[in-house]
Amino acid sequence: MRMMDNAGFWRFSIACLLLLAMTVPQAAHAQSANSVVTYRMVRGDTLYSIDNRFLSGGDSIAAIARINGITNPNRIPVGTVIRLPRDMLAWRNAGLVVRSFSGPVNIDGSAPQVGMSVQEGSVIRTGMNGFVSFQSADGATVALPSNSHARLERARIYRLRDLRDIEFRILGGRGAVQAPVLREEERFRTSTPVAVTAVRGTQYRVAYDETTGRSISEIVEGTVSVETETSAQLASQGFGVAVTSAGIGGLEQLLPAVTITEPGAIQTEEIVSFALSPPEGAMGARTQIARDAGFLEMIAQDVSGDGIATFEGLPDGRYFIRSRPISSNGIEGLSDTFSFRRKRLGAQAAVEASPIADGFRFAWLPQGEGITYFAFQLWQQGAAGTPLYDEIALPGSATVVTGLEPGTYVWRIAAIQADAEDGLLKVWGPEQSLIVSEE
Repeated sequence: MRMMDNAGFWRFSIACLLLLAMTVPQAAHAQSANSVVTYRMVRGDTLYSIDNRFLSGGDSIAAIARINGITNPNRIPVGTVIRLPRDMLAWRNAGLVVRSFSGPVNIDGSAPQVGMSVQEGSVIRTGMNGFVSFQSADGATVALPSNSHARLERARIYRLRDLRDIEFRILGGRGAVQAPVLREEERFRTSTPVAVTAVRGTQYRVAYDETTGRSISEIVEGTVSVETETSAQLASQGFGVAVTSAGIGGLEQLLPAVTITEPGAIQTEEIVSFALSPPEGAMGARTQIARDAGFLEMIAQDVSGDGIATFEGLPDGRYFIRSRPISSNGIEGLSDTFSFRRKRLGAQAAVEASPIADGFRFAWLPQGEGITYFAFQLWQQGAAGTPLYDEIALPGSATVVTGLEPGTYVWRIAAIQADAEDGLLKVWGPEQSLIVSEE
């Protein structure tokens, strides 16, 4: 019996595989342009060498031959461009790591650690006042604010040309992305259950409402393509677009930044607060505080529509603040970033009868850290310009005043500190009334 040579054997094998493939619905083998990468054959290349260098093994050779109509894996003309499905490519982890986190955050059910690697398939959740950000070696970042739910769908660097392929899926809440500059056939995508936002070197945000099924993309810089299974929409810098089960909506211009009153003022009160003036058309504002100007180290946010943002429990330090308007469609606009200093300083004050005859004891307790002195003022109601007592740099925790005539008086206490950064800090507490009755 005549034996078949190697070339003949492989021609026969590939032909059998092609015949078998005809029994499978053609849709099962359809390869969209986005699901494959290309490779141009050079001298000495065969499907075997391609498999050894770039593919993940298994039945890759037969599948690649079928997809590209190759009958002899050893004889492929130089210059032939073949298509390689991404799912068949050998890859290593893309090296996405935890950049920062604050508050309640978990990754696959466990608390994160700064610098830990995040694996493909990992599920991330942030709770109330929980924030987390991720960064890759090429500078790409993804930041998730409070009450967000996401999954790292894909985090690969292919052996073929070291092509990157990243996909974050926002399953609930929001994500802000700084994407890297991509090479041809690299991908950096942020998806939701109803849409995919594909980019090429840009800053954008993606949100998804689990209750309504509404997906939103907001483009801060560059251009993105917002895609569903049936349609696509290009959106450029300064625009947002919403996607629902009905399809992709029209482009909406992002509202200008919220005006923050005196954003750089030192915040000394127990509750940090900022007065906001949203632009016309805004239904509310999202105000965020971070330790860094890039807002990768967010620590607090306030979403409200009452024109004021408040934050409790903020430690002393320097921070950054920004506030974005929210349109009636839920699309968030632009923001400006400001730095401010938080320095808790104040005094809790009260007045009581003194053991000394006709005396009143004005007492105070310092609020905040550091060596604190105090000032005391008292005047008759309606005569604030001519105080009866105007003491400064008082040590201790109280002072006694005697000899007050019957009448109504107003008084207040100030906390004073010498500060290395801002010089002398002096914070007056609220004015309080004292009624002295006739005996």
